[in-house]
Amino acid sequence: MQGLLNSWAFNCREKTGAALAAVSLKEESVDGAANTSAKPAGTDVSASQPTVFGSHVGLFSAAASSADRRDLAVLFLSPWGLEEMCTRRFYRILSERFAALGVASLRFDYPGSANAFDAEGDGAELAESDLAKPGLVGWVSTVGEAIAELKALSGARHIVLLGQGLGGSLAYLRAPMETDLAGLMLLGPVLKGRSYLRELSLWSKMIDEPMQIKAELRDTSPGAIAGLRMPETVAADLKSLDLSTASPLEPALGTALDPTLKPALPVFLGQRPGNHGDIAFGEILRKIGGSLTTADFTGYDQLVSGPLSQTMPGAFIETVLSFVQALPQFQSLAGEVVRPPVIRPITCGSSRETPVRFGEGDRFSGTLCQPVGPSIGVTAVILSTSYDHQAGWAGSSSEMARRLAAIGVSSLRYDAAGVGDSPPIPGRRKQILYDDAQLADVAAAYDFLATRGLTGRTLIVGRCSGAYIALRAAIADPRWNGVVAVNPDSFLWRFKGLPRTLSAYSAELLKHETIKRVLAGDVDVGAVTRNIAVRLIDRAAKSASRFVKAAVPITRLSGRVHSEFRTLEARQTRVVLVYAEGDEGLERFHAHFGPQAEKLAAYGNVTFHMIADADHNLTPRPARERLFAIVEATARALAAKHAM
Repeated sequence: MQGLLNSWAFNCREKTGAALAAVSLKEESVDGAANTSAKPAGTDVSASQPTVFGSHVGLFSAAASSADRRDLAVLFLSPWGLEEMCTRRFYRILSERFAALGVASLRFDYPGSANAFDAEGDGAELAESDLAKPGLVGWVSTVGEAIAELKALSGARHIVLLGQGLGGSLAYLRAPMETDLAGLMLLGPVLKGRSYLRELSLWSKMIDEPMQIKAELRDTSPGAIAGLRMPETVAADLKSLDLSTASPLEPALGTALDPTLKPALPVFLGQRPGNHGDIAFGEILRKIGGSLTTADFTGYDQLVSGPLSQTMPGAFIETVLSFVQALPQFQSLAGEVVRPPVIRPITCGSSRETPVRFGEGDRFSGTLCQPVGPSIGVTAVILSTSYDHQAGWAGSSSEMARRLAAIGVSSLRYDAAGVGDSPPIPGRRKQILYDDAQLADVAAAYDFLATRGLTGRTLIVGRCSGAYIALRAAIADPRWNGVVAVNPDSFLWRFKGLPRTLSAYSAELLKHETIKRVLAGDVDVGAVTRNIAVRLIDRAAKSASRFVKAAVPITRLSGRVHSEFRTLEARQTRVVLVYAEGDEGLERFHAHFGPQAEKLAAYGNVTFHMIADADHNLTPRPARERLFAIVEATARALAAKHAM
């Protein structure tokens, strides 16, 4: 537990700066291997096929055409909160590896989690089953719907339930209700709900405190973490969850879980290093007669350290694949596919959302959100930030999309290549942030919207690295009518890789671990030196007088920045710059536009906003509400201009 908390604390310190990851680590190749496993080397892999079942959106990965379709398929069950964000890429890589073996799979979000509508909080016009069975009971019921969907799409008769964290608990709760399970894979499952809620509260504090979020602005509701609020009924049900008993959720399920229903079911338990609860749970599984395989979940802490700083557990991935390959059903072939995936809109309140794939080879996974009521003729593209998937930090991107739909604005949010559910693009560098290669992806998003007739007035929105790409895209492509850039670290990228903040460099400089990494060759000393020099130059440029500035390299850079802003003004592109008070990106902003932002007065198309009491991620609810209001006002202004 302590190792996990330490890794969360490190990631949260990194999140307080605008560029959040260490540039110096050597890159692992698990994702690259996954990207080419189902097709010849060097070719693209499409995003998984979206499918809608009931009121749920799933991502179906069919068996690769080059492999025999096996008579088993894998249903992925996600954990909760930030752990879910960290497993998004992990699950995608596993699904691609399974596909290469001929094993189909399905991934989905529970109601009220990640990218899904909240049947409790959104006033949803959703399936009656969602509304009648809230909480963990509803989530367990959704697992049953997903099993039926996966069987229909894959033609496989037998299912493997694979769940991490709370997803592992749901797999364990659902298993006695199914008769065609080929296996049960539990990766660090939540064993006792009350203990888990306490752990989440501790994680949440360790995230909020380094970001200096005021105590009165922190969400302390049960299960909340980093701005993500757990549905109340789920948190309530967790208090009675205890997998060490014969009826782990009896008050909520209304029935006891009979562990002798299928004693020969193959069970895989991924035990977190040093976690005594996982070891004890393994002994319980042995006593109830299951066919148990245990394995150390090596690399667990590094996987859940954060979407940006994580590394994939390559050796553990191979262990997971080997377990599935050893199941008897793997030797049999699947039957006929009942039907293809169904893509249709899901309506919830004032929003109508449709899962989509777009781009060359359907390489991007996204969500088109449209208003149920009249449109005002504006469409927004909401970019991924960092390595957070399309729902956004604290669910801000999905919430923004639905808020915009309420005022008649359509939107597209999507995972960038190599982020979340979109596979990487061969030939690109693995460090995809602040990479102008992404401008082609933004253009592909525009082209997709054009096929839907949604490019009357267009707005592009991004935060941090997404803000940088949003600005670069608006400069490069005159088709964009407006841009909202939130906490952009830079206007032109001069760093090598992703830098840390000066304070982070200072803190790490004399650590024994850092020295060991330097001596081992795991630190790009040249990149670190360059990035520190750039930070120092920017700081000097901010504080120096106008007579000294002429001798500072930032002057030439500012000339180019202002030239590009004049281009945007000539096109009448509306530009909205938004910063959290005290954000490190303000150093670069002030170096270009003056300590009081006075140089922005030269541009009639540019608006500047400062958000108080906010961290870089805009985690507190009031900060996000302020941003939503700014984006909504920008969209309305574009609509009014178009109407003139």
